[in-house]
Amino acid sequence: MTDQVVKPDGTGFYLCGGELLAAGVEGGSVDVSVTARLLGGFDVTLASRSSADLGGVRPEDGHSVLPLETRPLMLNSLPSSVRVELRTDAADNDWRLVLHFRNQAGASLTWRADLPTEAFEAGWEAPLADLLTIDQTADDPAPQSPTVTVVHHPDDEYYELLVDGQQAGLLVYHVIGSNLSITHTVIEPTYRGRGLSSALIGGALDDIRTKYATVMNYCPVVSRFVDQHPAYGDLLSGPRRV
Repeated sequence: MTDQVVKPDGTGFYLCGGELLAAGVEGGSVDVSVTARLLGGFDVTLASRSSADLGGVRPEDGHSVLPLETRPLMLNSLPSSVRVELRTDAADNDWRLVLHFRNQAGASLTWRADLPTEAFEAGWEAPLADLLTIDQTADDPAPQSPTVTVVHHPDDEYYELLVDGQQAGLLVYHVIGSNLSITHTVIEPTYRGRGLSSALIGGALDDIRTKYATVMNYCPVVSRFVDQHPAYGDLLSGPRRV
């Protein structure tokens, strides 16, 4: 993992490093780029590596690990998918791309993607939130009771879902003035398929309703929730009194 020296000024999670992993790659050409189309319609490179950069490759668990050059972009500024393009003369290997996100408080998320054939051809539109996992720390609290709780972290711009005291999901947003934009919803894989995203989104939207005059949504998971719960439709329809 390549850690950036310069951290962004904004709150929330930012891209702090990444690597490309492959089995049995000793040399040859490897050119990879991860790009995103930001609001306003312009493309930005999140992570990259070219064949001209030969440094930093290390063995790990039978794989070659190639560190990536990354930009410390905020997660809440990124769209729901990123574009991955890989050019290599060892395309028949299994390749995995890993990106690391961290906030100023030290919490971290990891994005892992096993690259499909499309990544070596026309390029692959890779989902962002669907492949994010929450990194656990050694001092995470043990489960205390079978409860589901939504906790707001305004300084880092996210809502946290706790299940039995364990971190199970995040709803990430961004605030400018009195305007809030929802960007991503992440449910830890071990908690998926249990309807917990509804608890997270519902709890977050109930709190957001009391605080912000305008709410914009760029997360498809939240869109599906609102379609199923029309009572929240007015929250996304435009300016309101708060």
